[in-house]
Amino acid sequence: MDAHEGGCKEKARACRVLITDDSLITRMFLKDMLESNGHTVVGEAKNAAESLALYKETHPDITTMDMNMPESSGLEAIRSIVDFDADARFIIVSAVDQKLVRDQYAHMGTCEYVSKPAEWGKLKDAIGRIMRNDTTRRKSDA
Repeated sequence: MDAHEGGCKEKARACRVLITDDSLITRMFLKDMLESNGHTVVGEAKNAAESLALYKETHPDITTMDMNMPESSGLEAIRSIVDFDADARFIIVSAVDQKLVRDQYAHMGTCEYVSKPAEWGKLKDAIGRIMRNDTTRRKSDA
């Protein structure tokens, strides 16, 4: 059984989510939004080092990632996590230009993008796309 089995694969698509953002207010906002819609937040990180440590500890289904953090960038966090788990899945929640983000991060893990401030409808759609893509990828790997 791999680290991602269960969670989002179930019919209700309830996911285990790790939130990474240097802003406490954004982390609280995302946590409230996710939990009030049936997802479980397994951890909150304010930088790349915390994100990697919590990822290793919790093995979330999805990690939300801010791109602009003072100690280290979201790119550094994604690289570290993908080095640990090539099957990691991310939703980038950022004010950074969407096209720039997609161009830079498309090759790293399974990625979706939601602009700040995040809206539940867009976050829900991103979760759905990431999990549909993951299920398709896992079936083709079998």
